[in-house]
Amino acid sequence: MSHPIEYYEPVFTIGTIAKKIGVAVQTIRMYEQEGLIIPYKTETGRRMYSLFDLDRLACIRRMITEEGINIQGIKRIFSFIPCWEFKGGLDNDCLSCPAYYDALGPCWSLRNKGEKCLTEDCRQCEVYRLDFHCNKLKSVIFGHDDKHKEQK
Repeated sequence: MSHPIEYYEPVFTIGTIAKKIGVAVQTIRMYEQEGLIIPYKTETGRRMYSLFDLDRLACIRRMITEEGINIQGIKRIFSFIPCWEFKGGLDNDCLSCPAYYDALGPCWSLRNKGEKCLTEDCRQCEVYRLDFHCNKLKSVIFGHDDKHKEQK
């Protein structure tokens, strides 16, 4: 008896994911190096991906191939996600966090993090796990994400 795959469950290898979105394995690794995606890594270091990762990668590919946005542009777009809204609001910790004042990349890709995020696994963070579809980017960036509003 088979069971449905949980959306965030890492079940796909890097080769499978690359095939599904039509790119080389090295392209997936480059997206990881650029901070666009965080793969799950097994104890042996093997990268594994979920359906969530597949959706995110498909969106990234669409932005590149259909919208003409380069990787730096995508990183800048991701940097505009107001992570502080998902972390209890704008406070001193958020104001001193590089994710608040830098637009170099998404909060999960930054080396220095605010106190609220120091002990958190970014792959499990609700900011990283936002309902992320290319057609919903504006609503996420401008704080109109329906899923987030329902949780408040």
